[in-house]
Amino acid sequence: MLKILARQLAIDMYSCNKKYIAAPELSAEALSAALTTAGFTVCSNYKRFFEDGHFVIFMPLDEGHLSIQIYPELSYAAVDLFICEPDSLPEKAIRALRRAIKPEEIKMTYLCRGDFGTITDMKPHIKVKMTPLKRIKNTSVKVIHLLPGKNLIQKLRRNK
Repeated sequence: MLKILARQLAIDMYSCNKKYIAAPELSAEALSAALTTAGFTVCSNYKRFFEDGHFVIFMPLDEGHLSIQIYPELSYAAVDLFICEPDSLPEKAIRALRRAIKPEEIKMTYLCRGDFGTITDMKPHIKVKMTPLKRIKNTSVKVIHLLPGKNLIQKLRRNK
């Protein structure tokens, strides 16, 4: 007996590579190819471009659907992935999306949909993942702030 009907993931992708999210047509082709490679069946895709520069891509899948709002000027993508096929793994779709969009940081919320009594409270599971390059940037900034101030370094240089 099936405990849940579907899994839904809300994914925020930050600092996406601009060349991968520049145009709706290119993004839709890349997403479709990535999802197909991951084993999902893309039925079609719909694109809508807005005046403020962002666009939406909606892809019905045999296994569920994908909706993505892309803001190229912010290098940000908001993804809603709904998987209702019990044998499909949403993790494969996430890896495919990461390959297609190239974000530096991901924040993901995972929900079990159609729960019929197994879970008493629908609390999302949240994961955050950063690319190694982003971690290096963040760590170097923290290390620099731990170092002595400019005045001490200037004093040391004068004493030479």
